[in-house]
Amino acid sequence: MKRTILILAFLLVPNALSYSQELNERPMYGGIQKTPEMSRFDQKFVDGMVQTFGSRDKAADDAIRRGFDFLAKSDWRMAIKRFNQAWLLSPDRPEVAWGFGAALSYEGKFEESESYFQKAAALAPKNARLLTDFGFLYQFWATRGTKDSAGKQKRLDQSIELFEQAARFEPTYDRVYFDWAVSLFFKKDYAGAWKRIIEAERLGGKSINPKFIADLTKKMPRP
Repeated sequence: MKRTILILAFLLVPNALSYSQELNERPMYGGIQKTPEMSRFDQKFVDGMVQTFGSRDKAADDAIRRGFDFLAKSDWRMAIKRFNQAWLLSPDRPEVAWGFGAALSYEGKFEESESYFQKAAALAPKNARLLTDFGFLYQFWATRGTKDSAGKQKRLDQSIELFEQAARFEPTYDRVYFDWAVSLFFKKDYAGAWKRIIEAERLGGKSINPKFIADLTKKMPRP
């Protein structure tokens, strides 16, 4: 295990040095035209990761997992670095575009985030967890990044449509019902929000935020 960690550390350093810190934190390294030196570093990184993990896909799996782990800690900078590495290894994986979209939403770059989520959803149209994150982007955009009422309602409707799709593909995923309830709350459909909360509770309710329940109860007592 220690030897593997040391190998990975060695492999990651040259790759990191071949790009500036700013480019390391932009999806696909900012889409720059690579120099021959950068391309050599990229190939050296890919070759080393394949040697360590056995294939590009397995190496990409590890980078993707690390990226989502960093997102769970709200560290979008480190997340993008890992998704960039996954992109070098397997650029057409839907999880790569998904990860870029999720990370960009943390930055409040909603339009750019949307474009990556659209790409990911085109590659994996039945992935309920991807669709839930995509719906959450629109919810976040509506409540944090949209000032006009019409725009807010449009994005809330987009989020609800995606939550509906996600629930059809994975009806036992409790988080989709909580996120769905939040969008309904902002549309002032409190009865609908309670219905989704009850569904989430039936599935264990691990995703439910107690503060949201308190806020919803103020608007409408539990039916």
